[in-house]
Amino acid sequence: MYVRIAILLFLVCITASVESFAQSDWNTQLRPMLSDSLLKRAQVGVSVRNVQTNKIVFEQNGNQSFTPASNLKLVTTAAALDILGPEYRFTTSVMYSGDVSEGVFKGYLLIKGSGDPTLGSDKISGQIDYQKLIKSWIAAVKSKGVMHFKGTIVIDPTHFDYNPIPKDYTWGDIGNYYGAGSFGLNLNENQYAVTLKPGSRIGVTTSVVSLAPWDTSCTFINHINTGITGSGDQSIIYSSPYNELVYAEGTIPMGNNYTVKGSLSNPSKLLGQLMVAEMKTQGIIWDGGVSVLSLGDSVFSQQQWNPLIENRSPSVKDIAAYTNLVSNNLYAECLLKELAYKKTGKGTTDIGASQLKKYLAGNGIDTLGIVLRDGSGMSPFNAISPNQITLLLKKQGSNGIYVSCIPVAGNEGTVAHICKETNGKVRVKSGTMNGTTCYSGYVTGNSGNIYAVSLMVNKHEAKNRNIQRVLEKILLKIMEN
Repeated sequence: MYVRIAILLFLVCITASVESFAQSDWNTQLRPMLSDSLLKRAQVGVSVRNVQTNKIVFEQNGNQSFTPASNLKLVTTAAALDILGPEYRFTTSVMYSGDVSEGVFKGYLLIKGSGDPTLGSDKISGQIDYQKLIKSWIAAVKSKGVMHFKGTIVIDPTHFDYNPIPKDYTWGDIGNYYGAGSFGLNLNENQYAVTLKPGSRIGVTTSVVSLAPWDTSCTFINHINTGITGSGDQSIIYSSPYNELVYAEGTIPMGNNYTVKGSLSNPSKLLGQLMVAEMKTQGIIWDGGVSVLSLGDSVFSQQQWNPLIENRSPSVKDIAAYTNLVSNNLYAECLLKELAYKKTGKGTTDIGASQLKKYLAGNGIDTLGIVLRDGSGMSPFNAISPNQITLLLKKQGSNGIYVSCIPVAGNEGTVAHICKETNGKVRVKSGTMNGTTCYSGYVTGNSGNIYAVSLMVNKHEAKNRNIQRVLEKILLKIMEN
């Protein structure tokens, strides 16, 4: 008996010694990299977790909360896949009420939004652009014998709440394309393009060549000047939801015409304008009206609606993959609101954030210190720890659909420029905003071990690309193990 006890104690000591050596080896490899001068004044959090054993093999400030930026999309897409399901699709319905008499239609044409972020965008596979989309809708109307439209186009964006912007988005973001609001009806990813002609010398105001698609009730105030050749897009557009004034400032480079993108303030209103224009293009005499519904409106609920055409989005698994690939904020926010709608019948950011936290807790993740203010990571007030992220990644590690939704470093998306020639061994989501640079995802080591990794740097003053180079070296070092 005493011999057995002695053997057990010996084995425990050996195991502890091996684990201690392994931990020391990780320290030896990674600590010097984390001492880089670029990180000296920054807040740095690291978690490296063995997916097979669930053991944290290395951490630094692993339990401290950090601003994740777009690394938060890893949480939102995981929840969307589990709650909505990978094959779930948004469906936008076009319906009508009333009859056509001698080519004249006096009823209602209803476009019922579903919060589909891909509607009218051909950036994601399987969808058509907004011009082809609207053309198909009006062609369907015309196929019913309509030659003269005296009715009302009714646009219903009430699937989500009236406020499309999470409360903590910054003023400098929401007028630009990446800060577009998430409405109950979205169009062309709620973006428009402004093509500008630079002046003949530095400092001269540019001139607007075109705006498309453009809400004709809006006014574009252009204070964008001509910058030095090769300076890139240094412009910023200021606007807000339902605002008819758009103000732009900054610079674009001298040379050829240059295009920048802003966010649509009211996609439903724009859709109505585009539909009227398309009716005229297709030879339908326009003599009707356009109505955009608000939450609580029920004036049309008693109508007998006939289906005309439906537009289904790509599957959630495809939307999630695209969300992480290009770090699309609109897609993430719509996924967040849709899972809120599925759980409670109300599609709001706040409810979505609450459901996201419940989802984490339901997966055995301690939510202490987690602050969720949106689904995309745009809010600087979001907070989560590296260890919490790697625990979620560990729990999702056997979910092939989820893992495939994370971009392959060196090959695609926002991580195409890092970890080149690693043959798919590094799958990470980037997260960047001013003073914040993060990478989280999976690294397959040369040993065959798979590591869930979260590298988070906050409050730095360096250029993001310089911090990215430091983090890239850490990812490559992890891959050597």
